[in-house]
Amino acid sequence: MLLVLAWMAAALAACEPSTPSDGCRADLLPGDLVITEVFADYKAAAGTTGVDTGKEWFEIYNARGQPIDLAGLTITSSRPDGSRPNRHAMRAAVIAAGQYFTLGSAPPGMVPAYVDYGYGSDLGELSNTGGGKLALSCGGQEIDSASYGDITEGHARELTGAQRPDYTINDDPASWCQANDAEFETGNFGTPGAASDCRPIASGQCSDGGAMRRAVAPGPGDLVITEVMPSPTRVADSAGEWLEVRVMTDVDLNGVGVGRIGGTPDAITAASCVHVRAGSYVVFARSADPAQNGGIPAAAIAGTFHFNLIGGAPASPGDVAIVAGATVVDAVTWTRSTAGAALQLDPARIDPSANDSESNFCDATQPYGPAGPAPDRGTPGTANAPCPLLPAPGMCDDGTRVRAIVRPVVGQLVISEILANPANVAGATDATREWFEVANTGDAFDLNELVVGRIGAAGAPVASARCLTVAPHGFAVFARSADPGLDGMLPHVDATFRFGLVDTSGDIEIASGATVLDAVRWTSVTPGVASQLDPRHLTPADNDDDASFCPATAAYGDQTNLGTPGAANRPCP
Repeated sequence: MLLVLAWMAAALAACEPSTPSDGCRADLLPGDLVITEVFADYKAAAGTTGVDTGKEWFEIYNARGQPIDLAGLTITSSRPDGSRPNRHAMRAAVIAAGQYFTLGSAPPGMVPAYVDYGYGSDLGELSNTGGGKLALSCGGQEIDSASYGDITEGHARELTGAQRPDYTINDDPASWCQANDAEFETGNFGTPGAASDCRPIASGQCSDGGAMRRAVAPGPGDLVITEVMPSPTRVADSAGEWLEVRVMTDVDLNGVGVGRIGGTPDAITAASCVHVRAGSYVVFARSADPAQNGGIPAAAIAGTFHFNLIGGAPASPGDVAIVAGATVVDAVTWTRSTAGAALQLDPARIDPSANDSESNFCDATQPYGPAGPAPDRGTPGTANAPCPLLPAPGMCDDGTRVRAIVRPVVGQLVISEILANPANVAGATDATREWFEVANTGDAFDLNELVVGRIGAAGAPVASARCLTVAPHGFAVFARSADPGLDGMLPHVDATFRFGLVDTSGDIEIASGATVLDAVRWTSVTPGVASQLDPRHLTPADNDDDASFCPATAAYGDQTNLGTPGAANRPCP
């Protein structure tokens, strides 16, 4: 009985997740072990459901020249940028000199014949969409690491077999290729435990129907960036960002990369020629999986990337470039974007010079992806809708005629109410539910071309072909979103803004040209409660004093926040 209990305890211990070790039993140096192959997406037989659990594996090579005891070696699996790491500390196992050794996700004692060691569930699922990274370390010393790009279902990524495995060679994406010849299981290709049987395609070459040819690289202007989605709302930015390009002449995308201007691009490394024809649209996305990326048509996606299009909120500026080797094919920059809406280039301005001007872009209005409330808007992979034509500067359309904009004078526009920290329901964020109100103390004026922003910062003009008129002694609401499904069901939105209203030490400034009409500052806010200016102090001077404001008490819209957007405030106690 004691023997049985001891055996059961040992078996359970072998199945439990292991913790990283402080060091290895062997005295290893960088390069003694080399990561040579990764299989991260198992292809199930026809008629069955494919699951990767227990079917993933990767391979290492002993380059030291003598046997190595792997006990204590720490394996780390993560995203390419090192995020979301999972670790496993190896049990005793010996890899002979010059041997390939396969480690798999099956539990110990249940590994298939082609796997030498099972690490169980410790590493989670190896990342496939968007690629991943594997690292081997002893204590704080890295022995080897290797990053890999998108994985094709049923195909391993292999380090070139053209030369002896080396830990510097596997740092070069061009030294990796897709296993296509040797089947280790039906429909699944790779060489677990053996040297790679593939040879990477030579730089500048691609396989066209099995025959090698020179890849036709794009030159400047052969690809034009026509649409960018920096701030999706239905899925996370890390899965839902994308950009679209219009193909101006027949080219191959092999070796073409996308990246931030001046940064390291993510390049297409496919062996087969990725040929695109003039007049077509292709998409580069954070994820190639429509279930993860918000519903981008899979057929439109030519490649993936792993960087962020912007550095923060939608109000943040962004940029992206398409490169072919050292050649910049096209690049665009923008100062701000709208949450949930792609920035679209007007189809009459598809030109590598015209897209340098942000004024030739507008917010997309057509929804894409699964049906449901508050969809993201854009046309990934298809032509853009024309942008609204704006009247000449200083003019607007009042519905009957195009006329001169009526500008407010100093003292006429007063910031009268602010909700800087809205209470958010599930799925909502401050980026769509913040707002502020202005009051008109005199005759009617227009909001058009007023510049709204933070004090001392470059603001954004209110752009609209339609005259945005504020009635005499009326109110206007500026909001982060004009969509009732996103903004908390505001009764009415007159104009939108793109910067964030911070919770502490915040401020707003509204100007007409070089003239500041009004500005307010605050030190703190109450969540879910607007700060209202006492109607007895409705002047640009009085709203500089915190004592002129008090908390709102009336609920509006979806009843999650208090305030009177677009209506008169109650007197403060």
